[in-house]
Amino acid sequence: MPWIETGGVSFHYRLEGSHGHSLVFLHEIGGSLDSWDGVVPELALRFRVLRYDQRGFGLSEKPRPVYGIETLTDDLQNLLRVLDLPPPWHIVSLAASSMTALSLYQRVPADVASLVFCNPAPGVDPSRADALNQVADRAEREGLRGILPAMLDRSYPPTLSDRETYENYRGRYLANDPVGFGNAFRMMARTNLAELLTSIRCPSMVIAGRQDFIRQVAVTEAIAKKIPGARFETIDAGHFMPTTSPRALLALLQDFWNGLP
Repeated sequence: MPWIETGGVSFHYRLEGSHGHSLVFLHEIGGSLDSWDGVVPELALRFRVLRYDQRGFGLSEKPRPVYGIETLTDDLQNLLRVLDLPPPWHIVSLAASSMTALSLYQRVPADVASLVFCNPAPGVDPSRADALNQVADRAEREGLRGILPAMLDRSYPPTLSDRETYENYRGRYLANDPVGFGNAFRMMARTNLAELLTSIRCPSMVIAGRQDFIRQVAVTEAIAKKIPGARFETIDAGHFMPTTSPRALLALLQDFWNGLP
C-alpha cells in the first residue's frame, strides 16, 4: 500500500527490499521520492529502503499550516514507527533535508547507524531569512513558474544531464503545490542546526557536487570539517545530485557502507 496516514497526515511512500540494513532517503525541497529513482533500486537488492514524499510535496498530503523542523522530524519518526523499519538507520539526506537528518540524530543518536549529507544545507543564517521568505511569498503568489529564474534555472542548468532527465525533473518541480513549497522555504528560513554538526559521533560522509552552482565545494567541505571524522568526497554532479549523477552517487554510497563495521 503506497499511502499511509500517521500524525494526521497522509504520506506517499515506498518501502523496498526485504532484508539487510535499514536505509532512509530524504529528498530536497521541490523534490519527491522520485528524486532517488536512479539510486534506490540497486540498493534495494541488498537493503531495506524507505523513501517518502515529505508533507507538502509529491503525492503526500498538502497541509496548509506553517511548521518547523520539529514537525518534519515527527513525520519521519512516525513513519519509521508505523512502517516498522527497525533501527539502526542509515540516513541519506539531500540539501535542506539535512536539517531533518540532524534533528533525528539529536533525538535518537543511538538509533542512527550513519549519516550521509549530499550538498547539505544544515542551517540558514538569519541574515538570509528575508530572502527565503520572499521566495516563499512569490511561489504562493505566482506559482512555481514565477520562481524558476531564481531557483531551478540556477540550481539545475539543462546541460547537467540528458534532456529527458532534465525535462522530467522540471515538470515535477513545476507541479509542486505553491503553498507546500512556500511552507518548506519558511521552515528553512528560521532553522539553523549547524551547531549540531560537531556533536555527530556516528560514521558520516559529506558529498559535494563539483557543478553545484548553489553550494560551492568549499562551503560543503567546511561543513564536513565540522563533523568529527567525517569522510568528504566530491563527484561530478549538480545541486540535485541523485538526479544529475545517480551512478556516481550510488558508487560512493556502496563504498561507504561496505567500509562500515
